[in-house]
Amino acid sequence: MYQRLGAFWSAVACAGLLAQPALAADPVNLVVGYQPYDTISYSAAVIRAKELWKKNLPAGSTVEFEAALQGSIIVNAMVADKQQIGYLGDMPAVVATTKGKGDPIKLVANTGFSAGQRCNVIMVRTDAPQFKDAKEAVKWLDGKIVATPKGSCADRFLRQTIDSTGIKPSEVLNQSIEVITTNFRVKKIDAAVLWEPSVSRIGDFVGEGVAREVATGNTYGIPDAGFIAMHPALVKNQPEIAKAWLKTELEAQQFILDPKNAEEVGRIVSEQTEGITPKMAWFSLYGRVPDERGGSATRDTKPFIIDDVVKAHAKETYKFLHEVKVIHVGEPPEGAIDDTLAREVLKEAGAKSPLGEIKALDASAYPGK
Repeated sequence: MYQRLGAFWSAVACAGLLAQPALAADPVNLVVGYQPYDTISYSAAVIRAKELWKKNLPAGSTVEFEAALQGSIIVNAMVADKQQIGYLGDMPAVVATTKGKGDPIKLVANTGFSAGQRCNVIMVRTDAPQFKDAKEAVKWLDGKIVATPKGSCADRFLRQTIDSTGIKPSEVLNQSIEVITTNFRVKKIDAAVLWEPSVSRIGDFVGEGVAREVATGNTYGIPDAGFIAMHPALVKNQPEIAKAWLKTELEAQQFILDPKNAEEVGRIVSEQTEGITPKMAWFSLYGRVPDERGGSATRDTKPFIIDDVVKAHAKETYKFLHEVKVIHVGEPPEGAIDDTLAREVLKEAGAKSPLGEIKALDASAYPGK
């Protein structure tokens, strides 16, 4: 009989049986929260489209993929025991580990690490001045109306940018991606901080051209990262299931890193989203942003494990979010960052970290039609 793990764990906890792990061979019904509207979840999109999980989970298992527009939705679902696995950007990932009671939600693997190219992106209205470089563009935000989805990694970057540069926007609005897009069209906001692929969708490189990308985290040495979060009961009681998922994730990341699959990745993401064309999805992960707008020659790196660089970024995020009173702790709770299983998977596969990196390509290099 299939077991929806969230309800199952609640039942066994009440019965006092939580310490007794289920057999790894038993079929399971996993619920996975992911963000097809975020490049940190593209591996999950690949897993879903190609059903890669069937290779590693016990026969008869099922996986429900629940798409979300931003990570805070996934965090709430995981805290409520409605999802066992979540794909999250750095801010919601850190916040997730500080929520709930008992053992913290665990960050078990990395889905990507960039020089601020993914979630640390500043966009301005189309009639804004033409800036000589990214730093001039950021200065222009002083006294302007800026929007970002609260609780997102973009929100974290905006807070850091304000803190490090001293700019003072006249207003910082909490708006969804769709509202921001509409407000750019009607010129109700001056700027926004967003993440890919929405940046590529509304931007001026391959998108609709309702806003211009003018700066990224690379401008200020502020990177961004993605994480796989797992419910602690999954890791504790069914480590073989958790490990099976990470084997699947490893294959998906390797698929994304293979240049011959780039066009297919774009098509997969486009099919799981609305308003994102294959070219937009492709550019969001493989496309080159000019240096004067904060671009970097390397679009993304795939450490897979939470290596020292990724861990340092996570710890800095804890510290910063504590300082601005978003979370109540300034460092990771005990056991919150634990990539033990990911390291085992990496070793058993004979792979090394990083798995590889994505070198950014000009939009003209798009392999599709």
